[in-house]
Amino acid sequence: MKFPLYLYYELLVRIAEFRPDVGEYLSVFAADSHVLLTTNTGYLEIPTTILYRQFNDPDTISIHEIKQLSREFRSNNLSQSKAG
Repeated sequence: MKFPLYLYYELLVRIAEFRPDVGEYLSVFAADSHVLLTTNTGYLEIPTTILYRQFNDPDTISIHEIKQLSREFRSNNLSQSKAG
């Protein structure tokens, strides 16, 4: 499935609550089981299962899962990658 662009923005807003340095959307590369979301400050692998849930029923994604995504964010700046 090709996900709508707004879905990535929604997830970035949710992730930014726990990782303010996540940055702004730049691009996405889709693979079978995940997408690689690139921002102006780093990148993040997001499982497609999370994207389907964000699309169909965002309330099914727990705060714990959003926190986990925020911990998995990889910053382009080494000093920022130690945050969070």
